[in-house]
Formats: sequence, structure tokens, C-alpha cells
Amino acid sequence: MKKTFWQALAILLLGVCAFVLSVRVGGAEFVEGNRLPRQVNPIGQKIAQVISNPLQATPAQAQTNDPHGVLNAACAVRPGKPRRPTRKELGPVRVQLGLDRFRRMDASFKDPNVPKEIIALAHPTNFGWRYKFDANGRPANQAPIVVLHETVSSAQSTINFFQTPHPNDADQVSYHVLIDLDGAVIYMVPPDKRAFGAGNSQFNGISVKTNATLSSSVNNFAYHISLVTPRDGRNNKSRHSGYTNAQYDSLAWVLSKTGIPATHITAHKLVDRSGSRSDPRSFDGPKLLNLLKKYPRSADIALSCR
Repeated sequence: MKKTFWQALAILLLGVCAFVLSVRVGGAEFVEGNRLPRQVNPIGQKIAQVISNPLQATPAQAQTNDPHGVLNAACAVRPGKPRRPTRKELGPVRVQLGLDRFRRMDASFKDPNVPKEIIALAHPTNFGWRYKFDANGRPANQAPIVVLHETVSSAQSTINFFQTPHPNDADQVSYHVLIDLDGAVIYMVPPDKRAFGAGNSQFNGISVKTNATLSSSVNNFAYHISLVTPRDGRNNKSRHSGYTNAQYDSLAWVLSKTGIPATHITAHKLVDRSGSRSDPRSFDGPKLLNLLKKYPRSADIALSCR
């Protein structure tokens, strides 16, 4: 009888372990190698905007229902004391932004090379101001750079996470742009705002501290672009078939709009100081440099304050 008891207990424990593992594995996605819980926006309301022919946004539209005050086209002077967002700031955002909030548009000129463009605004808790001075009051006037990333998950999973409010600084993450497998350019953070794409990071020894409690980073002067991971490379799997031709072509087009020279285009794995980042994996640098020759450089995507 004693043997039967221990056998039953062992079977019960194995069953519990199997259940816990199935819940943990089934309820997680990965962005940049970090476990992310599946979350939905408050009250089930979505804030993604899919716009095929977006109109220009008026100043009134750009300010509507924005308790954070970060969607206007301006920069802050210097970081203040970090604080937890209010309940109102954690609520859903229904701001309608036009495409001109992400890149300059000239009504008299239509770019024949423009790819499919989508606006999927990140929740304002996942991005912030670019600052003119750092946390110690020193000028923050570094030359802009582009940092290339990889999502390690699907485009939709990444969008869902970025549109979920995150009150804790350590959980906040975003890119300015995602480039999907079909080459669609998905704008998530206005270029004059600071996306939280890299933590402890530096470029050529340069970084800016914008939070006294966190490591300095390149975020204050970086434009973060992330390529959506191929299916065989999701969740940091060892296999990685590389990015599509459409992704490389759209990436070159976006880069040409920033006007940032190739010498200031880098990768997350190169600016990271933690030693934990390897993205973008299987990246073909020479292919990108060759494609960059197709498009004239402009400043239609401007990181500077207005």
C-alpha cells in the first residue's frame, strides 16, 4: 500500500510539472530574446492604425487624447525625476497620426519607389522624449545613428507588445520602424521621439544617460529599425534563413530617407555592452550597401527636434 501511495504521488507531481511547462511555453513570445507574456490592450481596444492613403495630421489631431504630451513634435530640455505613469496615462490611446508625422511629405512629388506603409502607433509608455541635455545637464547633441534589430517574433506579436502599456521602465521597449517579411514599412514611434530599442549601449564610445537609475545608451540619438524574423528563426532558434529581398529593399529605402551616412548605420549586437544581443542575425551588409545606391539621400525622416 505504501508503494502504491508513492507511485500515485509521483504521477501527480509529473502531471503538475507538465501542466506548468505547457502553460509557460504556450503563453510566451520572444522579442530580442526576452520572455513576453501575452497581453491585450485595456478593455480590448486596439490602437493600431492601418492606413493606405493617410492624410496629413492637423496639430489638433496630433494632440488629441494624449495625456503623456509626447506626441507633439518637440524635444524636452533634460530628463526629470523618473515617475510611475498615472492611471490615465496607462489607458488606451486613440490619437490619429498622419503619415507626415513619421516622414516629411511633399504634395507635389510622389516617390515611385515607396513601399507599402502602415502606421501602428506604440503605446506612449514604450517611448519618450529626445533630450537636449542628459541627466547630468550636459549637452546631448550627438550625430544621429541608425541601429538595426531583429524582432525574434512575428510582426503582429511585436506590435501587440509595443501597444501594451508598461509602467515599469525595465519592461519598456520599442522600435521606430518594423519591416515585415513582405517589405511593408510599419511606423511605430515618430522619428523625433526616443524609442527604447537598446539598453546598456554605446556607439564609438558615445552614449547618453537619460535615466539616473539606468545605464546610459544610444537611444537619445538613435533611429531604431527592426527586421521581422523569418519563421525558422523565431524564438532565437539556431536556424535562420535570413531576410527577404523585399525587406532589404524597403530597409534601403527607409535608410535613404533618414539621410544618415552608412558610417553611422550599425547593428544592435555592435552597440550592446551587455554581451547578450546577437541581432540582426544572418545580415548581409554588402547587399544593403549595394541597394543604398538605388535611392537618393534625403532628410524626409528627421530625428532632430522641431
